Amino acid sequence: MNFSVDKQIDSLNNPEYKFLVSLKKNRNRKSNNKSLAEGFRECYQLIESRYEIDTLYFCSDLFIGNNNQNLLEEYRKSNVRIVQVSKKVFNAMSYRDRPDGFISLFNTEHIGITSEINGPILIPDQIEKPGNLGTMIRTAKSFGINNVFLSDEITDIFNPNVIRSSIGHLFNMNISSGTNKEIIEILETKKYQIILLDPEGETVLENFKPDANFALVVGAEQYGISDDWFASNHISLSIRSTNNVDSLNASTAAAIGMWELTK
Repeated sequence: MNFSVDKQIDSLNNPEYKFLVSLKKNRNRKSNNKSLAEGFRECYQLIESRYEIDTLYFCSDLFIGNNNQNLLEEYRKSNVRIVQVSKKVFNAMSYRDRPDGFISLFNTEHIGITSEINGPILIPDQIEKPGNLGTMIRTAKSFGINNVFLSDEITDIFNPNVIRSSIGHLFNMNISSGTNKEIIEILETKKYQIILLDPEGETVLENFKPDANFALVVGAEQYGISDDWFASNHISLSIRSTNNVDSLNASTAAAIGMWELTK
């Protein structure tokens, strides 16, 4: 490959490699305000976003598909530092069973809840599993819901597995974080219709017609929606189910809810 790089890493003893591996721990990501986006699609979403990118790491031995050179050129045009790494080093850095040869190091930013909001909102409430949270974000994007409020955030939104499950779409959405009470106050001030997905809800979700500005709250599978939300001015909707199935995976429930409310 005829492409100039800023550095090459071939050893597992390299200090930069060791730093990147340290970011697999949440406390290290937060203390350094940095995280990793792995994958061709994720890195493309990142380069098109507002986030500041520190370095792109690549391993051409692991490339899949035919557009890899285009991605490298996009990063080069954006004056991002580019480092080539050996296959051994990349596999040790990777979060995946089958890496495709791209990882970006970027600076994280945490945005507080703002009252400057319009349109539907997805509110994952204390979602613990990174895969569920990322899938919810990706599904919201597909249904045209670009606003996500993380309510009493438990899982780090910049966990590489959240990024992976969202396929990087979180980089180009309006995502912010706040306490339940902060979010509820803003929603009520802005006259949003607060909708809770609740297995005990008396109104069935199917064919329910929401207001133009609605906020869909989805709780964690184990504990459900937080009590603060039930104390708000809300409507509880249930998903019709059969065969004695009384609960669904959180991301599945969110997908059904968003589909019904936006169709």
